[in-house]
Amino acid sequence: MNTPSNRAASPQGSQRTLRSLAATVVITAAALALSALPASAGAASPSGSSEGSPRPQALPQIKATARPGSGVVHLSPGQRRRMLDQVTDAAPDTARSLGLGTREKLIPKDVIQDADGTIHTRYERTYAALPVIGGDLVVHQRHGARTVTYASKETLTLPATTAEVPAATAKKAALDKAASKGTRKASAHTDPRLVVWMTGGRPKLAWETVVTGMQQDGSPSERHVVTDAASGTTLNNAEHVESAQGNSLYSGQVTIGSTVQDDGTYALIDPERGGHRTLDSSATSSGALVTGADDVWGDGTAADPQTAAVDAAYGAQTTWDFYKDRFGRNGIANDGRGSTSRVHYQAMQGVPLANANWQDGCFCMSYGDGADGQHPVTSLDIAAHEMAHGVTSATAGLGNVGESPALNEAISDMMAAAVEFYADSPNDVPDYTMAELDDLHGDGKPIRYMDLPSKAGISAVGYAPLDYWTPQTKWSEAHMAAGVGDHFFYLLAEGSGKKTINGVDYDSPTYDGLPVAGIGLTDAADVMYRALTVYMTSTTDYAGTRTATLQAAADLYGSDSDAYEAVANAWAAVNIGIRFVNHIAVDPMPTEPVAEGQPVSRQITASSSRPGPLTYSAKSLPRGLSIDRTTGLMTGTPDKAGDYNSVIAITNAAGDTRELSFTWTVLESGGHFFINPTTYVIPKWGTVESPLVYRGKPGKAPSDLKVTVDIDHQFGNAMVVDLIAPDGTVVPVKPWGPWVLTPDLHETYTVDASAVPAVGTWKLRVTDGTPGIFDLDAGHLQRWSLAF
Repeated sequence: MNTPSNRAASPQGSQRTLRSLAATVVITAAALALSALPASAGAASPSGSSEGSPRPQALPQIKATARPGSGVVHLSPGQRRRMLDQVTDAAPDTARSLGLGTREKLIPKDVIQDADGTIHTRYERTYAALPVIGGDLVVHQRHGARTVTYASKETLTLPATTAEVPAATAKKAALDKAASKGTRKASAHTDPRLVVWMTGGRPKLAWETVVTGMQQDGSPSERHVVTDAASGTTLNNAEHVESAQGNSLYSGQVTIGSTVQDDGTYALIDPERGGHRTLDSSATSSGALVTGADDVWGDGTAADPQTAAVDAAYGAQTTWDFYKDRFGRNGIANDGRGSTSRVHYQAMQGVPLANANWQDGCFCMSYGDGADGQHPVTSLDIAAHEMAHGVTSATAGLGNVGESPALNEAISDMMAAAVEFYADSPNDVPDYTMAELDDLHGDGKPIRYMDLPSKAGISAVGYAPLDYWTPQTKWSEAHMAAGVGDHFFYLLAEGSGKKTINGVDYDSPTYDGLPVAGIGLTDAADVMYRALTVYMTSTTDYAGTRTATLQAAADLYGSDSDAYEAVANAWAAVNIGIRFVNHIAVDPMPTEPVAEGQPVSRQITASSSRPGPLTYSAKSLPRGLSIDRTTGLMTGTPDKAGDYNSVIAITNAAGDTRELSFTWTVLESGGHFFINPTTYVIPKWGTVESPLVYRGKPGKAPSDLKVTVDIDHQFGNAMVVDLIAPDGTVVPVKPWGPWVLTPDLHETYTVDASAVPAVGTWKLRVTDGTPGIFDLDAGHLQRWSLAF
């Protein structure tokens, strides 16, 4: 059926009108069979239950004003290609200037130019012609000054580039590992490739095997299994197909791009968006191009197979337009190339797929028809979420280690919400929930709540989405850990407290109970997109994302702006980093107990979003301590034990003051017992020393000197502890081992120190002997003592 009003001027392409009736909505995260359980059974909060989370009031939204020259120059494909050619020619000189080794090379991946002339070039790296996974970096050239963002700052060197483990052995191990993770019909169509694994620790020679097959729900599987080429240990086993689950979304009447073919029929090929193609995969997984005799597609019901194709094509074009209109991005990979959408995808012949997914390999989205085969999983939320995975892959390339997978999912949720608000459809009113029109649980509730993620309840993996960051976040399932990023984004966009947006009620808490002012969805998305495309790398975690978004906010609005403070405060509200109060931010105060008679040196680290220096003052410090007015360094030797109600005041050049009150305890230390309660960070694979002054009886130390050590570390048995006597003699306290992954170390050891003098400064030396195969967090020497 053709009508004149639907005709385009060009015979090659047109915008077409379609009819679409009501359908139900869907989640845009991975395949997760969620059950509706009480929210209080979910994520971590200060009180251990989201029901007890602080509920700060709502604040007026911040008006973010763009900094002059902060915009991005929209490059044409030809301009971008020429710039990439230029940085490719200059790559050897760039590598040398960065101090990279002679066996290292830089391969340009992307280039971005700011309106003020700043150039950001993203590089992959090779070592002895081998790809380096986790070795990517971004060079920022600003007005003659250069900074670099590294995925890993480890020195890239290997003892050899010849594998001890044969490729065939690595391939077999990879197939077994993929099968153990649920990959069915696993196969490796290509041989393993030799790579350098640089993610999460020291560089290692490794085999990367790509194993394909099917996931448990029938989605395509593409597992990248990385095997240590020296030991055969599996270093990584990650699924690279990003999936979602749910039912189709009603989009109302929309327009989509189509192309007139030579025989006069029409095909769902969008000529204005890189030739995006929509395929029907009901017969074969590869799919057949969706065509029709006229240019009206679908009848708005799942019974018409074209309806799902309409939803998929509409989702693809709306997401394309969002990135182009908002950021000047020319397609998912910014190269003008259209992706492919495959609808009616099946888990296996005749078995419907309940999910949707994105695959880098085919540069495509695949949409199933729901568990019952009657509800195509083709909502706008899903399309935007899945294509955002493609944008992330083409830019930061977030990996599959630590918190990077969670960030990958969270960024897709953020951009899905932004696309929904961009589309502003009356049939799908924009909101910060997902699956809000679907009754997937039978309770009429959404599956995603960005204002309080834990409201989604317990998932199939046995956890609720996290509201706040904890040290365990890096070990949490990616879609659950993504709740931290979702919550941050909502707070940055809309702020905390109760409010109603487009008829939907929200009430977003904060970790510290303090309010957060939002900057609006548009500016929040701008900050997140710039952070992703300019400053984030394959290994970025939540703390790194905070740094990246703060730099992005500084670029866009200035580091002295309220928007910059809002970014910091939104992160603090999910327990990541510090917040600004009165325009002053202070690192956690170093106020753990001190000891009588032991020298103290504690540094206050603070900053202000307002220009000029800070000044410091203090009241009621422990007797014997004082504070430097200009540096904030507290020094001295406490001479009286007790509790002191101390107050630190920090003032910026504008006259804003922030006061911090706390009780500072001075422990007794003398006679036969001497203690140093100052906390020291134990660097990963590094060494730290803590001093302790003994002023007792002269002569030799006892043969039964008691050394008490309190260390927090995920592998306490790997810590090597030595005592350094006042004359420099090393007295062993604890050797490495045993080989048991035991957290923390709280022990008292007896050592023979009768050969060394007692009086003077003793030091406890702790060395992190964690094997390089483990990527564990840095530990802390909490305190230690000597009993003579």
